[in-house]
Amino acid sequence: MYTDQMKRAVRTFKVPKEFKIDILDYDAFLTIQFYESQWRHYTDAERFKCIQYLDKVKKTLESLGAVVALDPILDLETPDDRARRRRK
Repeated sequence: MYTDQMKRAVRTFKVPKEFKIDILDYDAFLTIQFYESQWRHYTDAERFKCIQYLDKVKKTLESLGAVVALDPILDLETPDDRARRRRK
């Protein structure tokens, strides 16, 4: 599903502020993963640029025939997570 044409199209876009995404291919659809830990260090203006980038990538992949979902990865520990880990 994630074709060479799609890869080339995505690579033409300027990536804002070292914003990392992963595109996963599940045959019937693609997901664009992005990471909570990055958002934490960005200003509102930088976050807006990242959202515009995600939208551009998603729309491009869809225009090339893919079904696409955005998949935010929550990779930061919460205080509850740390407390549970200490109890073990």
